[in-house]
Amino acid sequence: MIYDRYAALYDSSGQVRFALLVTTYLAEILAHHPVAGRRMLDLACGTGTLAIEMADQGWDVIGLDRSAAMIRQAQAKVAGAELRGSLGFVVEDMRYATHSLPSGSFDLVTCTYDSLNYLTSESDLLDCFRAVADALLPGGLFVGDMNTRHFLEFEWGACAVREQVGFVQVEQSYFDRWNATSTMVLTGFVGDDTHGYERFDEVHVERAYPPELVDDLLMRAGLQIEARYDSFTLSPPHPRSQRIFWVARRRPE
Repeated sequence: MIYDRYAALYDSSGQVRFALLVTTYLAEILAHHPVAGRRMLDLACGTGTLAIEMADQGWDVIGLDRSAAMIRQAQAKVAGAELRGSLGFVVEDMRYATHSLPSGSFDLVTCTYDSLNYLTSESDLLDCFRAVADALLPGGLFVGDMNTRHFLEFEWGACAVREQVGFVQVEQSYFDRWNATSTMVLTGFVGDDTHGYERFDEVHVERAYPPELVDDLLMRAGLQIEARYDSFTLSPPHPRSQRIFWVARRRPE
């Protein structure tokens, strides 16, 4: 499974920055799309940075991820921390969140950092949106983002190398125009020049969806779309947007 070996290196490789940006951006979104309470579910929470930040702001948060290795990292980060809100973590597939959590329990559900792009079939994406709707209280809010086709096809480079002490990461990507999927092979080398390096490989596949299709799936799941935003703004998306944030609300009963 992806992120098994990479989990311990995830934050130090710079990935944590995105979650910190989302923390700030969420405050802006919630100012325009308020919710009644402060109970939050963070789907595909990874190493838990967003969940921890929101709990420290007084939210009662559950972070959910199907990677046990990522959840272990999240739990280690928060061990002994004194947070203003409560925080827990669950190992579960985000398509089946309410298999492990009670229905109708959350004012806010998030799914960020293109985690939704990893659902490469329409049926899987619809299952996830239905799980979101099921987890939300009536009137509760969903905030999720996706990489666009423009970004995956034209702006995600074919090869990238990141080097730091004790770790080298090589990313090689290929975009399939017919299936609108980007396949990225991540090769990592962990160690040092004295004792040598251990290699691991992971294959990450993301699918780009037409925004109109995402709209349709959200509505079929019982969510009302309130906004689509160009990444980290309150402006509408445009043809060259790299990422789109959706804001949708569970229909009141």
